[in-house]
Amino acid sequence: MTYALITGASKGIGKCIARELAQKGYNLLLVARSTDLLQAVAQELEQEFAIKALVLSVDMSHPEAAQTIFNFCEQQHLAVSILVNNAGYGLSGKFEKYASSAHEAMLQVNIMCLT
Repeated sequence: MTYALITGASKGIGKCIARELAQKGYNLLLVARSTDLLQAVAQELEQEFAIKALVLSVDMSHPEAAQTIFNFCEQQHLAVSILVNNAGYGLSGKFEKYASSAHEAMLQVNIMCLT
């Protein structure tokens, strides 16, 4: 069974993309940090569009996040036919306003995990 994998799927653009893909009949793997929000989105889309929606709560700022997602797909025997790398964020204001760990976390989410 093929799936569309969407990161940042619990709200905003990611949730809207998940809805569009569900409407087209795609099964979904929804990935974000918030388990509760993901489960609510999955339940809503399954009921409305009669698709299967799996959830995986992962903090993409952790270096092992991409491997965790890959391992989940392998363990569940998921064939991913669409990947939507939607997770991401930015820091605003002066660079020195943030600790180096905040910059590293942002780079991990926006560049390293996607790569």
